[in-house]
Amino acid sequence: MKGRKASAIRGCSQLKLKTKKKKEKETEVCGLGLLPDDVFVDCLTRVSRLDLVALGMVSRRHRYGAESEELTDMRHRRGSVDPYLYVFLHMHPDPSPRWFVLHPVQRQLKPIYPGLYPAPVEGSCFVKTKRGIYTMGGLMNGEPTSEVTFLDCIEHIVYQLAPMKMARSGASAVLIDERIYVFGGCWDQDVADSSNWVEVHDIGTPTWELLPVSTPPKTPLKIKQSVVMMDKNLVYAVDEQGQVFVFSARECMFEAEGRTESKPETKNDWLLANYTFLCRGIGGKVLWRAPGDLEWEEVQGLEELQQQHPGFEIIKLCVYSAETLVIFWEARPQGVLELWYAEFSLSSRMEGEVWVVRGSIRASGSVLSDSDSSYTGLNLLCAASLHL
Repeated sequence: MKGRKASAIRGCSQLKLKTKKKKEKETEVCGLGLLPDDVFVDCLTRVSRLDLVALGMVSRRHRYGAESEELTDMRHRRGSVDPYLYVFLHMHPDPSPRWFVLHPVQRQLKPIYPGLYPAPVEGSCFVKTKRGIYTMGGLMNGEPTSEVTFLDCIEHIVYQLAPMKMARSGASAVLIDERIYVFGGCWDQDVADSSNWVEVHDIGTPTWELLPVSTPPKTPLKIKQSVVMMDKNLVYAVDEQGQVFVFSARECMFEAEGRTESKPETKNDWLLANYTFLCRGIGGKVLWRAPGDLEWEEVQGLEELQQQHPGFEIIKLCVYSAETLVIFWEARPQGVLELWYAEFSLSSRMEGEVWVVRGSIRASGSVLSDSDSSYTGLNLLCAASLHL
């Protein structure tokens, strides 16, 4: 009896061992770990960004492949990327702002950087690249700073980078051919001369350089808006007094157009879409005009939002995708502080003898709610969409 029992135990042990080895072998054969590196990366280009995040939790190799620049470039070349909306938000009375990403399925803002870190709460300028978002300058303890940080939207990590040559607040920045140009924002009149007015950063290098500019503006005014034009070498800029300039990146030259933008303080977040300038105005309005004009018209089709939300005031306008723009506004239903957004597409047509641009709402709703009622207000510093 004992011999039979011992034999049965040995048999069960051998069966378990064979089953375990079989499972290990099956797992090893079916896993991505056996694939050559180039095939492994090629497979990753075919899955969604959310799946890449999940795969990054499996192993170090999966995480390294999901975060590699090679994979990012391949996904862009294949067109297997989707827009992801990132928001830099200061919630009072928190001392520092935080980065959030709009979840593509839940349509809620999710904090992506663990904990708060010292950061300017106003006066910064932002530039997005294929992989992340640069934050430059701004006010720290009431004083301009030369600080530069980079949010890596693949790794969801904020990096401290080499500072600018000059401390700046209220500057404007654009990206042209992998080079970041920062205009104005110098407060100290002793150093805010034409030789310090523009500096440039080549993304491939760690340093900043002051850019000698031909025919600079006569006074070191703050640039309120700057928009890269269609030929990618010209920047249309407006200072805080409404003076219009054109900057040539190829010739490093500013040229005053001799025109003045009316009430520049009421027009913010300029962008160029479909050969049309767009900006957010006041009273919940989005405005448009042709680049060669100075008269702004209201984008039609947002009246429903204005009626549904008393006191509706847009606090940020940005591009979401090739077909869609996004607006944000603050709301307080039942006294609860919330951040709302709406996606809309644009169409234009002749009505009589005038062109009319109309927005069609695709989606809208609350993306962030202060359920604990601990916040007194919010300041949306940056909203930018990246294809990842």
